[in-house]
Amino acid sequence: MSLRQDPMAAAAELIVLLESLCKDPKGFLSYDGHCSDPNMEALSNSLVCTVGEISTWPSASNVIPGQVTFSVDLRAVDDMGREAILYELSDQMYQICERRHVSCHMERKHDANAVKCDSELSSQLKLAATMAVKRMAGEIQDGVPILMSGAGHDAMAMAHLTKVGMLFVRCRGGISHSPAENVLDDDVWAAGWAILAFLENHL
Repeated sequence: MSLRQDPMAAAAELIVLLESLCKDPKGFLSYDGHCSDPNMEALSNSLVCTVGEISTWPSASNVIPGQVTFSVDLRAVDDMGREAILYELSDQMYQICERRHVSCHMERKHDANAVKCDSELSSQLKLAATMAVKRMAGEIQDGVPILMSGAGHDAMAMAHLTKVGMLFVRCRGGISHSPAENVLDDDVWAAGWAILAFLENHL
């Protein structure tokens, strides 16, 4: 075992490291004064990291893989923070691979800058949603939240042309774009009233 050069073990160590890095970026990153505490807090609250694909070659149960490939998806509200995470992961990757005597390579396949919704539009949508919930329920116990969306939406493609904002309808368990998606009729009605109120204020 001491003579093995196992890329699967290196990949496993990297994946666990990525999880730790994304759960606690403060414990790994040093901004050297280039990033304020609020920015670090925003990164910690918004950062999500996913390894969704992993493959080996030649993929036999009794053979040490000659090659292991896995995907990493990093999303954050802040581009600089996301780049810092990627830099730290890359640095750690080369250290781990060197220690394990395996070669490694990182390939960036897709990059998309974070897009901030317009604060005025977001405030107006929040007000419209609050009015809609009050209209439906008569009162509102919890405030309407303003959320970060980690997913890419059409708003990202339109942001260079105009101001953008989004209104989300809650799904049971947070599951959407799936046969298991479930939305309450009352929530759909509330969203409809919110859009109507928003448009009436702009027409």
